[in-house]
Amino acid sequence: MWKSTVRRFLIMIPQLIGVSIAVFFLAELMPGDALSGIFVPDGTIDPDRIHEMRVDAGLYDPMWERYTRWVGNMLRGDFGSSLQHRRPVLELIGERLSNTLLLSTISMIMIYAFAVPVGMISGRFRGKLPDKIITSYNFMQMAFPVVVFAVILMWVFAIILQWFPLRGSVDVLLVNESWWVVMRSRIYHAILPAVAGSALLGVGIIQFLGNEIHDQKNMDYTTTALGKGVPLNEVYSKHIFRNSLLPITNGIGPALVGLFGGAVIIENLFTFRGMGHLFVSSLNARDWPVVNFLIIFYATLTVIGFLISDILLTVFDPRIRIK
Repeated sequence: MWKSTVRRFLIMIPQLIGVSIAVFFLAELMPGDALSGIFVPDGTIDPDRIHEMRVDAGLYDPMWERYTRWVGNMLRGDFGSSLQHRRPVLELIGERLSNTLLLSTISMIMIYAFAVPVGMISGRFRGKLPDKIITSYNFMQMAFPVVVFAVILMWVFAIILQWFPLRGSVDVLLVNESWWVVMRSRIYHAILPAVAGSALLGVGIIQFLGNEIHDQKNMDYTTTALGKGVPLNEVYSKHIFRNSLLPITNGIGPALVGLFGGAVIIENLFTFRGMGHLFVSSLNARDWPVVNFLIIFYATLTVIGFLISDILLTVFDPRIRIK
């Protein structure tokens, strides 16, 4: 297992190098830069001053030289400074990362706390009334795009019922309160975006788990256990459910990656100040140091997420070995 894990880590290196090359050169080929997005020479700013700022930022250096400098700085832990916010990239990301982590954690808890029990009910009572109700819910949920579902949640629970805040990630009036008061406000603001972001992933788990349980019911070991007089509830709890949950365990890593990626849409809809919100604002401002870092971060998270899934599957099922 350890050899397989180390091998996967080594495979990550050329993958991330390829991603870094593609990300950097695609960003360089985009028209304009952060300075042209902020400073427009309309007579109020001296064009020579803009030229000097571009020279100081190294924007006129050869492309390969800028890439080499960028990679070298990253290896030393220096990810540059945001040209839009005039602050180090890591400092800027650090402020937003906690919000995205909180949103993703709440979404993950909602997904598995709701989808796993519902999927078990669907699989056990396949073809009966509970399964038909759950299947109808799945089809209705899949018919709504994430954006439409999020807007409906905002309209119903934030505007009409006013149970949750419409925008923001914390109540600004509580910033000087105790840590617990601020955290409670952050969790309260994250609930509605978390529901919107987790709905579609939850539908996939319900459908997959229900089909898996239905297949496990027809396996030879299930027939043998029932033939020996093992109670039906014990067959489900100790055999069918346990074996059906293994593929779901394997999907934890990709689900976490999907939540981080989906946060780009959800955070901008709810004006939730996380990494997804920062990514879109930096992209609009052509703030390539921030955009490049976030893309590399998401790529690294994707590779690590699939690695975690393989490791978890190996831990929970010793018969499986990563090759």
